[in-house]
Amino acid sequence: MSSRRRISPADLLVSGSVAALATWWWHRSPLGGLLFGVLAGLLLLARRHRPLVVLGSVMVLTVLTASVEVDGTKLHEGMLLLTVGIAMYAAVVHAATRRGVIAGGLGGLLFASLLLSAHPNTDAGWQPIRLGDLVHNAATMLGFAAVIGVAGLTVRFTRERVRSTERERDHVARIAVAEERTQIARELHDIVAHSLSVIVLQANGAAYAFDHDPARAREALRTIGATGSDALEEIRQLVELLRGAGDGPFDRNPVALDQIGAVVQRARDAGLTAELIIDGTPPEVPSAVALAFYRIVQESLTNTLKHAGPAPTATVRVQNRPDFIQIDVTDTGTTIDMENYSGHGLIGMRERVSLHGGSFDAGPDPDGGWRVHARIPLSADRKVPA
Repeated sequence: MSSRRRISPADLLVSGSVAALATWWWHRSPLGGLLFGVLAGLLLLARRHRPLVVLGSVMVLTVLTASVEVDGTKLHEGMLLLTVGIAMYAAVVHAATRRGVIAGGLGGLLFASLLLSAHPNTDAGWQPIRLGDLVHNAATMLGFAAVIGVAGLTVRFTRERVRSTERERDHVARIAVAEERTQIARELHDIVAHSLSVIVLQANGAAYAFDHDPARAREALRTIGATGSDALEEIRQLVELLRGAGDGPFDRNPVALDQIGAVVQRARDAGLTAELIIDGTPPEVPSAVALAFYRIVQESLTNTLKHAGPAPTATVRVQNRPDFIQIDVTDTGTTIDMENYSGHGLIGMRERVSLHGGSFDAGPDPDGGWRVHARIPLSADRKVPA
């Protein structure tokens, strides 16, 4: 049995109380009261899962019991109405739809009015139902039904609000996990793509220069070692994040804008002729913004090394302004064949810039080669998209 259908102590308490009260209320026939209470209690055990069925069954049981007479006495109509009221409350609280709530509330009110109008507890037994009596009894029972309805709706709306809050919290948590995974995947792609590209190029160069230029081969091997060590350190940081408790936001060691020069120098060490032009003093920016520019320059130069053909040159131009930072990376090599391009680098760069409300563009340069343009505003009131 699932936890939803498991009988709770509260269910047992309600059913036991009904059985005990019915036994006490039918003074002349405790056994009859006990029998009614047990049957009603068994029905009420299912009131959370089949509220309308239970309400209908309790109505039938009440009608059958109302005319039973033992030693000249019948079960008091107050006990009958109380049992119907419990089933009616359950229908208001647990009905699957709003129509079920309305049907349970109005059905319970109408049945109670009809029960009183038929006078089953009089010596004469069941009486014909007169319209005047029905209206009078309906007005009398309206307060009884209103109390049950208000209590039931209060509990129902409170539970719905709690469930809605839990669903919203779970949804936000899933979105946060997806964003974390996207960020980690983007970081891992940039680390591996850049590092392995440099290592492969340097290894090929070292193999070619091994017999002809040993000094250049040794320099290539040193570059391979340094690049591999840096990549391992960055991957180690990511692994530590993945193994951590995950209570805080995704963040790595802080990155500053002045580290862009190290990225350009690493590209030079890999054999790329690269120039860095900085216009203005680098401002203080959040590490996430600095990391975005760091990765954009790294990915752009990596693409130049991989796709620009033999002997390309690249220029990295950084414009630092009070209200924005703009980076343009251009090269003189061949352009990327976008129809056959299947990498995630351009997608990752665009995501990084969009995350900070900036603009990004990449494509063939009118003067030849390839151009990457990224601009992120620094104004405090910039709108960051969700």
